[in-house]
Amino acid sequence: MPLATTDDVVARLGRPVSDAAEAAKIAAFLEDAVGLVTDYCHTDFQQHTAETFDLRIVGGRALLAPGVIPYLVISAVTLHEDDGDRALAPGEWKVWGKYLYFSNAPEFVTATVTASWGYPTVPHTVKAAVCSEVIRWLSVSPGTVMERTGDLQVEYATAAFSPSLSEAAKSMLSKYRSRVGSVSLSTTY
Repeated sequence: MPLATTDDVVARLGRPVSDAAEAAKIAAFLEDAVGLVTDYCHTDFQQHTAETFDLRIVGGRALLAPGVIPYLVISAVTLHEDDGDRALAPGEWKVWGKYLYFSNAPEFVTATVTASWGYPTVPHTVKAAVCSEVIRWLSVSPGTVMERTGDLQVEYATAAFSPSLSEAAKSMLSKYRSRVGSVSLSTTY
């Protein structure tokens, strides 16, 4: 399920696509916008079903990747210990925030997790952000660079165009972006 399609962009553009070159430009910009949004949000906004991933357990917990946290449902956890693999019962682990905690896992082992996660449908805000970025890039991408009529030649400043997410798009997507924070700790003696 794509984050947005060419048809989504054209519907929001408010006019038909003029030619094959413009359609190709929209498709390329769409691919760039989807890449930037997934990188910015640390998720692909896709539904993943019964997939596996490995985690390193340190101190009785393992950090989950930000992309697997939305709608996470774990169906199995297997520890890989020195003396073999051991399947854990649901009561031996729990998800809390961005960590998977283990009640009786040895220090420094790996676990294989089988789970489903991700968005059942692409959030409308994400689709709107992708489409608005493509339309913005279409409006600022360079067109005519030089014109010549007889002996008269006019050269316009060439824009070094590089697609990036606007502050408006970042604001729209902030809800879907994993946050990094810090906690101040102090001790008294």
